[in-house]
Amino acid sequence: MDAKKREIRNLDCQLAFREASCEESEAGFLGTISGRAICFNVESQMLDDWGQTFREVIAPEAVTMDFLNTQDIKINMLHSRELTFGRAKRGVSGNARLSVKDDGVYFDVAVPKCDLGIRARELTKAGVYDGCSFEFWPDKYDVEEREGGVPLVRHTKFKAITALTLGMDPAYLQTSLSARELKNETNAAMREAAEAEAARLKEEQRQREEAEREKALAREREKADALRRAREREIELLSY
Repeated sequence: MDAKKREIRNLDCQLAFREASCEESEAGFLGTISGRAICFNVESQMLDDWGQTFREVIAPEAVTMDFLNTQDIKINMLHSRELTFGRAKRGVSGNARLSVKDDGVYFDVAVPKCDLGIRARELTKAGVYDGCSFEFWPDKYDVEEREGGVPLVRHTKFKAITALTLGMDPAYLQTSLSARELKNETNAAMREAAEAEAARLKEEQRQREEAEREKALAREREKADALRRAREREIELLSY
């Protein structure tokens, strides 16, 4: 365990996706992905840090609501900042909300209508993403030497939590990650998408027809100008 190195823990969660209501859909969201990101007082599976094996427990005092409200936490996929689709910025802005309960830290992220949001929604609903990771910088922890040579690390304070990540391969089996359908989103969103696509195609067709009319008028003007110049030349020759 190195307090100068960022740590990542993967959690086995039943991710929930809830489809957007009409109001949420109008605001630009597909729905909500939610789950438990951090478990308190639960022993992890065996972890390995550069060849040093151990198990760990996160104490409730390590992550309080006051602490979370000082953090800028990104929500992404597979630990990639380029796949970030949510953010909880110091408890006052962003499309993600965090809460602390007796058994851990929970999150709800409003999924934006974009390629990353669609990807997160579909992979969550399909069960491909069934876990959640959290990235943190350790600060204070105790090490308990136990029989068998595998110590137990108990975190009592984090220096920072930088991200929550949708993914796989849990270090904590007790977390839950679930996807709930938001009422009316499926039909409303599909209808909205179909109407938007139809409007786009209609506008493209109108622009193509307008462009063709402009080209046709330009050709007619060129023919008329050429005919006029020919007649003027003929008249000029007859005048001699």
